[in-house]
Order: sequence, then structure tokens, then C-alpha cells
Amino acid sequence: MAKNGFITIKADSMKEALEKARMQLNTSKENIEVKVVAKEKHGFIFQKETIIIKARRKEPALEQLVEDVLSGPKVYSENIESVADGSVEITEGKIVVKNPQYGGKYPSIEPGENTAVIINGEPVSEATIISAEDDVKVKAFNQEPYIEFAVEITDDKMNAFLVAKRRFGREFRVKDCPSCLNARVRTETVKDVPPRKISPREVIQLLKDKGIIYGINESAMSRVVENNTEGTVKVLIAAGQPPEPSKDAVIEYVFEKKEASSAETPNAYRKIAIKSVEVGEVLAVKSSPQEGEAGTNLFGESIVPKPPEDTKIIIGEGVKLVKNETVAVAAITGRPVLEGRKIKILKVLPIYTVDGDVDISVGNINFKGDVLVYGNVLEGFRLWAGGDITVLGNVIQAKLNAGGNIIIHNNALSSELNAGGTVLIYKRLIPDLKHISSLTHNLLKAMQLLKTNRSFKINTPQQGEGQLIQLLIDNKFNMIPKLIKEVFEIINNSESALIPEVIEAMNQLQKLTGLNPLRIQKGQEVFDIIRTLEVIVGKLQENCELNEPSNVTANYIQNSAVKASGDIIITGQGVITSELLAGGDINVNGQRAVVRGGKLSAGGTIRVNELGSNADVICIVKLSEGSVLEAQLVHPAVTIESGSGKYQFNDLSRCVRAYISPQKKLEIEKLKAK
Repeated sequence: MAKNGFITIKADSMKEALEKARMQLNTSKENIEVKVVAKEKHGFIFQKETIIIKARRKEPALEQLVEDVLSGPKVYSENIESVADGSVEITEGKIVVKNPQYGGKYPSIEPGENTAVIINGEPVSEATIISAEDDVKVKAFNQEPYIEFAVEITDDKMNAFLVAKRRFGREFRVKDCPSCLNARVRTETVKDVPPRKISPREVIQLLKDKGIIYGINESAMSRVVENNTEGTVKVLIAAGQPPEPSKDAVIEYVFEKKEASSAETPNAYRKIAIKSVEVGEVLAVKSSPQEGEAGTNLFGESIVPKPPEDTKIIIGEGVKLVKNETVAVAAITGRPVLEGRKIKILKVLPIYTVDGDVDISVGNINFKGDVLVYGNVLEGFRLWAGGDITVLGNVIQAKLNAGGNIIIHNNALSSELNAGGTVLIYKRLIPDLKHISSLTHNLLKAMQLLKTNRSFKINTPQQGEGQLIQLLIDNKFNMIPKLIKEVFEIINNSESALIPEVIEAMNQLQKLTGLNPLRIQKGQEVFDIIRTLEVIVGKLQENCELNEPSNVTANYIQNSAVKASGDIIITGQGVITSELLAGGDINVNGQRAVVRGGKLSAGGTIRVNELGSNADVICIVKLSEGSVLEAQLVHPAVTIESGSGKYQFNDLSRCVRAYISPQKKLEIEKLKAK
């Protein structure tokens, strides 16, 4: 290796090594700088020593150079002109080396990629000083072509791919190098050598080894065999036959495609469209389940399709099954409905029709089907309906309860409207019960922390843990009894029969009200309350999911209480000093619709065009987790309440959005109105 002018010499003795160095460096022994690299001994009995040294010309001292220049400039000049470096040249793979003259540098040679350099029979791997006396040979290594192929099978055993990887070989020769001091041996490509072709027999044998016997595509195999391009090729060469899937039984509810008929009202209020059916009319048809056809995988194994699922037409009142229970027909004249979310129940509800007003001549109405009133519902009268209640006129100081929807084409004044029955109650209870459960869980954690605090002293073994629980409720968790009181009010004001689990939960919650916590002996009782709440919330949610939400729709509401398990939709002027409670959304967002006073609460989004008034009328919006207020304009004195806090507007605001954040905080977004 030629580093810093050193050459490497290998000899049997130091004398021989110095002589070789003198000859290669073309100078006297006195002008040679020597470093001994290694001494090696060979043989067991008559040991022979080999010595390796590094040698280079000594640099002349500065004083000597100055003296030579001053004493003999002509001679010095002549010596400089006669100095010549050595050289190495490569021509058609042959090496020509020239030694330096008058102290010039010796040439070096270094192997490059895909080449070998052999000096005096020994290969070298790095740049090495050479002389004309050395036997130097170079050669190029060829790159062999490469081919690899395999079969990949998909996890479902339905498809097999032949993957072939090809790389061309290269035939190289040593590239000529002009005469230079330091040569690096390089190559140039003579020709590309393609890999051999894959034989069809090899592919067939590979498939056989994998056990593939079905769906072999010979034309695809031929494409891979004939292809001889460089790179990776992946071709589908075998495919199974997928099974023909079974067809499940399907119920088509044909009545849903029937257009509603328009009926003229006797007192010319307006036309109303009602979807109704006659006795014997087909309501639903069930198609029979059909078995699929078996398929075959790559290994010849049969693939049986999933059996079809059968279903039944579930019917309720007013419906009869015929033709081996594959067809449902109306047993009465009325309005067809499909109730439930997960389990659909087909019913025909009878329609109770009042041609005029509901007054003293008609009396109160309690009907399990739909009620249709062509006139008004007047002061003091009550309507109960298992289905929908539709009033084409006004509802004035009356009370309407519907298991379905309530639709009032005109206005509701000083009235009570309840749509949805028990579902409405459950939707009101769920957020409060969840909040109580969360707070009680935190109460339990706080109690455990206090018990482990040395500075906190309560004799719980003698007095029980009730005193600690009472202390925490009074000072930290006073929201728990407030929420429990609210839950009791909802239940007591309900006229619907609730599931027994609700009553059981109420009995448990009483332990956390008043002075009852003092009677609790162990924290396990609090944990039992939490578990009871989790169970009851799950049952209430399941009950709500099984029933379609019921909506209330009216043109205008004033001095009324409106409750719906679904949405409350105001289509006209708006709402004045009324209480609206919806399990879904509240929409009072007509172009001129306003909400003046009262209270709004919803499980979804409350959309209002204008909220509040200049007269500072009390207007409250109650938000729970998951509900949102969106209002275009909000007046001062409007208050937003939530379990996470309260906010009152002090100035006129626009583009208002209020909600409960994931961190359980009441967030208000608004712009100041001009």
C-alpha cells in the first residue's frame, strides 16, 4: 500500500530487504527511511525467518537544500529537470510499468469493482506500489445470471401465484487505462447474459409439491415460462372456484312503497295525506332462503357456503300471516306501521277520526291506534293514543299523549304535548344516571384516599364509613343529591309504567340523600350502587334502541310544555315562554322563528334562529353530555345550564355554539353582534 511514500518489502533478511528497497527506490541505503512491520518464523525444526518492512526515501533536510542551491545552482537545476515519476499503463489487459528516474515517485495500482490485481502471485485488495521488476496481472470477474421462482398461496387457499425473479449476468473485461502514476483497475461490459428459462416441467413439479391440483391456468404458466425480461414477475397460475353464496330470507315491506292518499277535510281546513290500508291488503312478503353452491379450493377440497339465514315476519295487532307465514296482510282497515329498531314489528293501527273539534260533544279520547282530528282540541280535553295524534287545527289548553308522533298543523297554546311514552322518560333519565354514576365513582376514590391519609382521623371501624361518605357529599360531591332529586321528579311526574329495575335503582340511590349516608357501614355499599346504576343505564339504553323515537311537530308553541322522545320541530313563528324537552333535536330555525323565554333541553342539537328577547325574559337552555346549542342570535339574560357549570349572556351575541367538551367543561363559542 502506498501511504506517505512508503513501499512494502518482504524478504528473508534485513539485508535483502534493504537491497530490494534500494533498487526499487533507486537511491542509496543512507537515503532510505525504514520501518519494520513484522517478523515471521516458519518451520518446526529449522526455523526460517521472513521480515516485512516499509521503506521510503528520506526527505532532504532544509539546510542541505539551501546549501545545494547556493553552492551549485546549475547542478541543482539539472537534477530537478531530470527527475521523472514512474508510470503504469493498462492495454488489452496487459500491464506496463515504468520505474521512476532520479528520485521520482513509484507508480501504484488498485483493484476496482469486479476486478482482481495479482502482484508477484499474491492478490492485493488496496492500492500498492509496483515497479517494473514486479509481475503484475489483472483480470475481470463476470457476473453470473440469476433466476429464482416460487409459488405463493393465499391464506384462503383459493389463489396461487408464480413469482419469478430474474437478473441478467454481465460479461466484463478490463478497461484500458492510459499511462498514469496511480491506476485503478476498472471494467467495461462486453455483453449481457440472460438467465435460463423456466421449464413448464419445473413449474408443474412445484405445483405438485405444494399439493395444488385444481384450477391450474396453463396459458398463464406459459406467459411466465416464455418471459425472459429482467426483474420480478408475479402471475396468477391457479385459482379455486369460490362457492356461490347462499341467499338469506328477505322481507319486503310493500306498504312502504304505497303513496299516501289525500283526503279533503270536512271543515275545509286543508288536505291531509294519510297512508292507510284496507282489510286483506298485502303489507309484506318474505322470500325463502336459498342454499348456495359448494366451491373448490386449490387442493381439490370442497368449500361449503355459509347456510342461509331464515327470518320471520313479526306481526302485531291488525296484521295476519298467510301462505305459510310468508305474506302479511291487513286484518283491519287502518294505518300500517313498522315499529322497533333492531326487531321490526308490523302493525296496522286503527284510525279514530274526529270530523270537527274535540269538545264537550266528543269528550276525552283514549284510543290504542291513531287519532285524527280535523278541527281543534279545545280547553280541558285530553287525548291518549297508542299511535300518532294528528290535529289539523289548534290545541288550546289541552293535553295530548301519544305513543307515536304528535303533529299539529296550526298552534299549541297553553297545552301539554307528550310524544314517545316511556322512551321519553328513559332518555331523560339516562344522562342524569350516568352523571350520578361518575360522581359516585369519584366519591369512592376520594374516600379511599382519605382513609390512607394519616392526618385524617375518623374511627371508621366503630362508626362505619358512612360518616366519611356524608362528609364528602356535603363538602365535595353535593351535586349527587341534587341529581338524585331531579331523577325522582322525572319519575314521579311520569304517567307511564316504567320497568321494575328503575324502581330498584331509586331505592339504592336514596342511600346517598339526606342523612342516609350516615347509615352506610362499608364502602362496598357505594360500589354496589355504582354497579346497579351501570345495569339500569344499559337496560334503559336497550329499551330506547328497540323503539323508534317519536317527534312533535307544530307551527307555533305558546305557554306550553312539550316533550318528545325524538325531535321537536317548529315550522312557523317559533316558541313563546314554553318548556321544550327532546330526546333528539330541537329545531326552531325558520327564517323568522324566535324563542322568547321558557326552557329548552335536548339530547341532540338545539337549533334556534333567535334566542331570548330585549325584555330580559328568562330563557334557559339546558345542555347535557352530547348535546349542542347552535343559535344565530342570542340576547342578554339567556342562561345556559349544565352539570359542568352555568353561563349567562351579558351582551347581544351572534353565531353562538355551546357544548360540553370531552373534559366535561361547558364551552361557549360566540361573536359579538354589531
